[in-house]
Amino acid sequence: MARLTSPPTVRIVYHREGFESPIGHLVRNRMEATVCDWLVKHGIAHRHASEVFAVKTGAARVPNIYVPDIILHDRNPQGKTIIVEPIHTYAPKDGGSRLLASFRKELKSKYYVIVIAKKHYLHKVQKGAYDVLIDFDNLDLLLKKIPLFPR
Repeated sequence: MARLTSPPTVRIVYHREGFESPIGHLVRNRMEATVCDWLVKHGIAHRHASEVFAVKTGAARVPNIYVPDIILHDRNPQGKTIIVEPIHTYAPKDGGSRLLASFRKELKSKYYVIVIAKKHYLHKVQKGAYDVLIDFDNLDLLLKKIPLFPR
């Protein structure tokens, strides 16, 4: 019988459900597609679901996988990477807002998180989960919150 001399390698595979937007980006839902379209119309380079983080949550500090929906290519004036997270539904069992709050707690010095939600969900997003909270019906507020570099 063979003995295991080193721990096995763990590989995390992330499968993203979704559809292709009119410009060819893979998005999860219509809200993300709308935000993507807005970013493209304003010349803001971005990518979807391109990074995976292991974030420790809860009292037991159990690692959970967090995959940001949208990451901008440009950084904010403080040099932080900007994440845009459209929250299209309130799902208390999934703990999306708690996971995002844990992510920010761990990596606040490197990432700037903008959460976009529909008006009736804004009050349900955990306070520590974002740097900026924007109403989905007023996406133009993003113009004040993200850098617009000449293209």
